[in-house]
Amino acid sequence: MGESVNLADWIERKREQLRRFRPVDVRNLVPTVKDFSQAVSTRREELAVVAEIARATPEDGRLLDALDIGEMVKQADSASVAAVAIGTDETAFAAIPTDLTTAARSASCPVVARDLILVREQLYALRLQGADAVLLIAAAISPAELRSSMEILASMHMAAPVEVASESELSSSLGCGARLLVIPAFSSRGLSLALADRLLPLVPRSTTVLVRGPFAKPEDFEPLRGRADGVWIASPVITSKDPESFLANLVRAAENG
Repeated sequence: MGESVNLADWIERKREQLRRFRPVDVRNLVPTVKDFSQAVSTRREELAVVAEIARATPEDGRLLDALDIGEMVKQADSASVAAVAIGTDETAFAAIPTDLTTAARSASCPVVARDLILVREQLYALRLQGADAVLLIAAAISPAELRSSMEILASMHMAAPVEVASESELSSSLGCGARLLVIPAFSSRGLSLALADRLLPLVPRSTTVLVRGPFAKPEDFEPLRGRADGVWIASPVITSKDPESFLANLVRAAENG
């Protein structure tokens, strides 16, 4: 695997990228009809599964040199995942411009873009490329920017999952109106539910919450049953020899216990 990327470095690199960012023509925007929030909201009665697809991740670095995004999305769809997440940043995910469009055309389920959102124009561009939802990172933007981003996404009927990594970020995001949260579950050694154990008791029952991490087997997410709505599976999807079977087994376990 390649080198991981911390948030501070990612923000710096993203700002450099955004200097080359060209404004999009919002006249061509069409609201989404795929409801990511509904797809992953289970009232904590079962666990929905989101499959992340990318050549690299900020946590693990490079996973694969070559990846057929369309084929991988079709396999995830066949495994009956609730949604697919597509890494769309060239720095952290080794993404290319056509990845999100390809995924959106290949998926029957909702597609959530995982990127680093710093300016509102990115949201419009991601919708034009086919995203049905966009992950927002509470630590990367101010509460006012977070609230504005959620409002913009809502205007396009898009879901706005917000990633929180501390009690203060959770409180601030809820205060901004977030109703769909994502809690990361990583440590230097892989999966860790320590943060989820701290934050989940603080999440209102009316708020949908996903836990994002390197879940590789049903036992990994069993402690979340009844406490979270779903799991967002990161790198193990990509490194699996048979992604469709890998995901299908996890989906069955997540839904049925």
